[in-house]
Amino acid sequence: MALFIFQFGLLQPIALIVNSQLPVAVFTVGLVILMLLKNNFRIKLYVIAYFIFFSLFYLLNGLILSKNLWLTVTLFIGFILKGFSGFLAGSLNTTSKELYNAFLRIGVLNFFVIGTYPFVPFFDSMEYMRFGYAMIPSVIMFWFEVMGEKKYNPIWWGMTIYSTVITVIYGSRGTILVLLLVILLSVLFSKKLAIGKKLFISVFFGIIIYLVIKNDLVIKIIDYLFFDLGIKSYALEKLRMMVIDGIAESSSGRDVLYSSILFYIKQNPVIGYGIGYSESVLGLYPHNIFLQIMLESGFIALTCWLCIWIYCSYKYRILSMEQETGIFKITTLVISVALGRLLVSSDFWLRPEYWFILSILVNYQRNRNLE
Repeated sequence: MALFIFQFGLLQPIALIVNSQLPVAVFTVGLVILMLLKNNFRIKLYVIAYFIFFSLFYLLNGLILSKNLWLTVTLFIGFILKGFSGFLAGSLNTTSKELYNAFLRIGVLNFFVIGTYPFVPFFDSMEYMRFGYAMIPSVIMFWFEVMGEKKYNPIWWGMTIYSTVITVIYGSRGTILVLLLVILLSVLFSKKLAIGKKLFISVFFGIIIYLVIKNDLVIKIIDYLFFDLGIKSYALEKLRMMVIDGIAESSSGRDVLYSSILFYIKQNPVIGYGIGYSESVLGLYPHNIFLQIMLESGFIALTCWLCIWIYCSYKYRILSMEQETGIFKITTLVISVALGRLLVSSDFWLRPEYWFILSILVNYQRNRNLE
């Protein structure tokens, strides 16, 4: 399960050598086969049920609404290999402790594989977005570890601070959103914190954010890194543009894309235009999960998804009340990575971490680990 989430970062050196992301796809297929062999090709009933439901929905949606049948079929294959393989991975039996330890070990390995990204010329062809989203799971695991340790460990703290800094400076802005989501979920759903403490922390961070904005500390820090230290990364350049010129100017064309998607949604808000419509007409992924659902399947599908998300939120609430250390932290990590990415980029049908966490929450049962 840990390998499934970290495989993208672990395989980047090989992908750069062959100049293709094919190794990631091949490794994913290999993991799926290994999972099936390990379980003697026994697949849980809920996995089969969800696969049939979403497959029928996907294909019927494409046949009825889509104008490009070939694109629908191609995307459906991608959904099975990239997306739903994550759902299968999330159904594996494990325990809370085993899950956490596996994520931590693989997180360390991932850190050593791509942690030299800013300083090694070999990684120059690795896109900043790929680096950021590949490194962020390790960053989160390191923070979980140092915050949970009773004794100060300089090695863990060194890796934590270093990985956080290079991810913020050299990764995409979406990784900052992921970190904010981790903090928000950890505070709001912490059983150890009383309501009064949660309120105090919220107010405290609100004041800090207000002071930072009021005194222009963000742009001062960025300018110091960008001009004084000479760290002219693309991520810092975009952050600086966002602070000075606004979100729209630094959105890399997302404002235009979102405006186009909203235009189409207004024309047909009930049933949408079919899966893959954005790729077919606009040539880009929708870059926002809510807009994508409305564009492809309309308000009806969005309502269905809201019901699924409410059910998963209920499961997450139960999980947080039990405070199963491993499961709670790992689900918080994957929820943050999935949501943080799908709010500003990608296609949710193809995001394995989205389907991975969906499977874990659907499969989770009270007073049991992850069985």
